[in-house]
This record gives sequence, C-alpha cells and structure tokens, in this order.
Amino acid sequence: MPNKLRAAVIGAGGISANHIHGYLASNRFDVVALADLSQEAMAEKNSQFDITPAHYTDGREMMEKERPDVVSICTWHKGHAPWTIAAAAFRPQAILCEKPMADSVGAAEQMMIACRRNYVKLAIGHQRRFLPAYTLAKELIGCNAIGEVSLIQSMGGAGLPNYGSHQTDMYRYLLSDDDCVWVMGNIERKTDQHERATRIEDRAMAVFQFAGGPRALILSDLVPNYYQGAQIFGSDGMISLTTQSLQILNAKSNGRWEEHVPDGKFYTLAELGDRFEWQEGATAQADELADWVEGKVDAHRGQGGHGYKALQMIHAVYESARMHERVDVPLQTRVNPLDLMVESGHLTPQRPGKYDIRAAQLRSENMTEDTRNT
Repeated sequence: MPNKLRAAVIGAGGISANHIHGYLASNRFDVVALADLSQEAMAEKNSQFDITPAHYTDGREMMEKERPDVVSICTWHKGHAPWTIAAAAFRPQAILCEKPMADSVGAAEQMMIACRRNYVKLAIGHQRRFLPAYTLAKELIGCNAIGEVSLIQSMGGAGLPNYGSHQTDMYRYLLSDDDCVWVMGNIERKTDQHERATRIEDRAMAVFQFAGGPRALILSDLVPNYYQGAQIFGSDGMISLTTQSLQILNAKSNGRWEEHVPDGKFYTLAELGDRFEWQEGATAQADELADWVEGKVDAHRGQGGHGYKALQMIHAVYESARMHERVDVPLQTRVNPLDLMVESGHLTPQRPGKYDIRAAQLRSENMTEDTRNT
C-alpha cells in the first residue's frame, strides 16, 4: 500500500473528532500531531481514537517541526482565517478548514490568496456534499426527474453562519454549483447572542436567486423543528431530502412518494443510524481530499471557492438587512455586515448582555473564548 499522508490538526475541540475519524477511517492518513491550548482536549482525542500524535500548544511550532502533508483547522470561527493563513505559510499540500469559512468575506478572500500564493489546496468542511442522499438528489435534479426546479426550501436555526452555511452550500451543490446572483432577507436581533464567539441573529429569513432560474428560501429560528435537508419543488415533481434519505414524487412514481435510502462509500445507514451523516461525510470528505492531493481528481467537492460562495450568501442576508434592499452577489462588503449594524448602533440589542450558545463547550475556568488561538 502507498505511504499514507501525514495529517495534523489545529484545534482539538469537538469538531476535530470528525476530522480525525475521517482521516483514520479512510485508511489514507496518519494523524501525526495535534495543537491546542488544552492538554486535556488533546489527551481525549488520543484516548478516543487510540492514537499517539505529538502534542503542541502552538500551532506554528507544530507546523514548523512536523511539516504535515495536510492540516485541519478546527478552531472556533474567528480562528479559521488566521490559522489557515498561518498554516499556508508552511506550504502543506492541503488545508481542510471547518465551516463557516471565516467570520467575514474579506477574511475568506485572504485565506484563498494565502493558499494560492503558497500552492496549497484549500477545502472547507461542508461534509454533507459527500452524503449519498444529497448526491442522489443532485443527480435526479440534473436529469430533470422533477422538471425545472423553481424553489428549494429549508429550515434552519442556531444562527446563519454555522447552521445556515451548510444550507446555502447545499443549495449550490444540488444545483450543480450554480451561482447565487442576488439575495434579499431580513433578521431580528433583540439579544446579544453569539455562537462560538461570532455574533448571530435571533431569527432570519431570506430568498436566494440563482443564475439558472431557481430560488431558495431559508427560515432560520422561525419554526420549532428544523433540520439539514430541504423540500425541492419542480415543474414535474418534488423531492423531500434529509441527510439520510430522500423521497421523490413525480409521474414515474405514479403520483406517490418513492423513498430512496442510498448507501455511502464507507458506511450504511443501517449500521450507523444517526451517526451515519457524520461518519460517512467525514470519511468520504477525507478520502476525496487524499485523491485531490495525489492528483487522482482535479477538484474537491468542498474546495475553497464553494465555501467562499456559501459564506457570501450568508453575509448577503445581513447586508440586505443593513441596506434595506436586494443585494447582488458577489458581495462587495468585505467586513461582517451584522457587526457593522451592531457596532454602528444601527441594530442595538434591546435585551443586552452577551452570551454564547456554545459556552458549554469551553473548558476549565474559561467562560469566554480564549483569544490566544487567534
């Protein structure tokens, strides 16, 4: 068997387990190093995966000494851009950064520039692109199984940047990466709510127009039961999509819902149940990353440009709320429009007092994010 690629991880919190699992389960990587301020977090990953990587409290020192082939950026959102840029300077073959890509469009641009000038492949962790149900839905739409798509509707929550960025990326994937050309949306923010140290709204809704004709609608924190997936409406039928399966209704199904539960490349839903989307997505994502690094494929489904466009769509919702108008994409505002609204007094919380919906994930005595990682 060919030599395995050497992978390292910056940020050993909860999401790093998905990356580590994907690297190991694909059987194409060795995880050689972890970097985190918490020795406890790194020790947990050792125990969870029965691995013995080198431990560092400084990601730059890790990159300098280990020189990995691939590095994952698994910090909180504010750390994505600075750590991607720092890692790119050491010229690994590829970087896999968690989503959302960055906390501003400008920072995401800098990530792509840093990787381009250092000849580093950049992928963003929208791992649901690798779920078999999503890919089947994409193929069915591509062969006109439901005719011309007019609307994709999804329900989200817990903030647009984190949860919603999966959905904006999903729209593009289902539509064969068609480009969004304009966005119109609005938000409510009466509290000072954050998600992993990034400001988020209390509620939001938006419409996204795609170049090929379809529109997408997102309702975020406006319905009690939200999920990753969508309702897809076409001229000749409908698809109801979840991370595990899809149902299609069209003339071929005789006007009845026909269910498909496709197996993944590495796992089946029957063997993993609710863990399927995480383990299949992470493993297939890592496997294709290895193919990309080794030159077996020309592109990665999660390559940086797709993550960048998904982020632009989210920030265009904020910009539409800030400007009270339809916003064209590509977005020209490179800072976070939600931050602009709050810091300018345009959007002042009526129930002040900053709180983070992810505070339970902090360790030891920390009650706010540890900025030493950024």
